[in-house]
Amino acid sequence: MLFQIGSGFLAVIILYILLFVFFLIFITLFLMIGLSFVDADKRGFGQSFLTAFLCTLVIWALIVIVRTFISPSFIWLIIAILIGLIICWVIIAKRHDIGFGSAIFVTIIAVIAAVIIIIILILVIGFLLGVVLWIF
Repeated sequence: MLFQIGSGFLAVIILYILLFVFFLIFITLFLMIGLSFVDADKRGFGQSFLTAFLCTLVIWALIVIVRTFISPSFIWLIIAILIGLIICWVIIAKRHDIGFGSAIFVTIIAVIAAVIIIIILILVIGFLLGVVLWIF
């Protein structure tokens, strides 16, 4: 019985790690797209991956700290995310040798690119699902 509980818990941990890595790669790709719009140094996959990793850790740590020690309310969650986003912009600006405004621009371009690609994926998957359901 104990082995079954442990293996289920281990499976959940592995699933969370895989999701974290998947979303980190997802964020890295869109950060690379955003960095291609400005004259940024060090915009390769490895440098962008490290920047995305640092930003993710900062925002995650702020959310955990605020929810644990201050308040689990929604307004404090938004404040933690905004502070984390400002710190993330500083990290992007320093790591890629661009200005603070360019770091904000990179983030906006990355979000726009992500939204466009997600909408395209939803449309394609919906179309394919419709075709499959129509055939069968």
